[in-house]
Amino acid sequence: MEKINFYNDRELQHSGFHETRNYGYRYQDFENEKLIKDVHYEVEINCKTNDAYNDFIFEINRKQVYVNSKEPNLLVEQMLDKCAKALFPIKIIPAEDGTIYEIDNHHEIVQRWNSLKKHLSSYYYSEAAYKILNKVQKLILNKQELEKSLNQDWFFHLYFSPLYIDYPLETSQTYKWESPILGNQSIDYRVNHTIEEHYTATGKIIINATGKSIDERSIEEVLEGINYPKAKLQGIPYKTLESEMEVQYKLYGEDRSIFSIISTYETKIDETKKKVQKITLFHLLEDEDFRPESDFGERKAYEQFKNFQTMEDEDIIDISKRLKDFKPVSTLKEPQEKISLYVEEIPTIERKSPLAKFLNMFKK
Repeated sequence: MEKINFYNDRELQHSGFHETRNYGYRYQDFENEKLIKDVHYEVEINCKTNDAYNDFIFEINRKQVYVNSKEPNLLVEQMLDKCAKALFPIKIIPAEDGTIYEIDNHHEIVQRWNSLKKHLSSYYYSEAAYKILNKVQKLILNKQELEKSLNQDWFFHLYFSPLYIDYPLETSQTYKWESPILGNQSIDYRVNHTIEEHYTATGKIIINATGKSIDERSIEEVLEGINYPKAKLQGIPYKTLESEMEVQYKLYGEDRSIFSIISTYETKIDETKKKVQKITLFHLLEDEDFRPESDFGERKAYEQFKNFQTMEDEDIIDISKRLKDFKPVSTLKEPQEKISLYVEEIPTIERKSPLAKFLNMFKK
């Protein structure tokens, strides 16, 4: 098995990709073994070069959201779904480690919201609706708060995680994650990042992130929306919440971009009830033989260029002298006999869409 080709020492870097990709996203919420909520949608991601920062930008466009295989029908779900249309497409500039650095098109989002708000306020005119619109407006107009809120969305939280870091040999990197277990209420985890040393048989890189809660609150405080350890500060005996998580990332070996994310969060609610959340993301492939462009040649050329900069004059080979006496020799010959190819017509087969294949994975 081939060992992973790192950059400097054991640093993993993302080089960006050069095509528009569609991903299938699914969120499942279980109470013990019973499925309570099932959300899925397709998301389009385009990676573009960012000349201003000598880096790249992710342009993300979320398509129709389905709740329990239906379009949202509750008032709150409907409004939030419609309000989200102002957010997409959203352009994200990533930090070097893969986390969110900045929203690049905040001005466009505000413009879309101002236009959308007029329509929504004339269509939804209940008191509850106005509260939702006002809350969304405050969030969208404040760029910093909007950037923070993205981490409370499972897709953004998992896709923009600190993956592109140094991976020391035979040890893990430890990070603090704040995961949106209960919507706006996040739980703190100590998470260990490890990388498998070899590519998989299909040329993927596997990164595992596993952790346990280090939150000092009780589960009751989290459920009540209290964002600090109230009982601890008051000196009242209590039990800290119990929660564990594991996430597996598969990256394309060629450019270290994300192929899939499979995650599970388990949180103890009481002695008889456990909340289990499963979040998955897969690249939906139209061509099963798809491989992204590799940056290996570019990286190798860059290393050779750096080495060339440090070479002494006597180490440099004068190619022009060697080319003077070079005479090309043709090795092509006329074929002895002509070859004819017969192509048999292949009957058409009805194929399932990539999204349908993705959803069928959960029925097995």
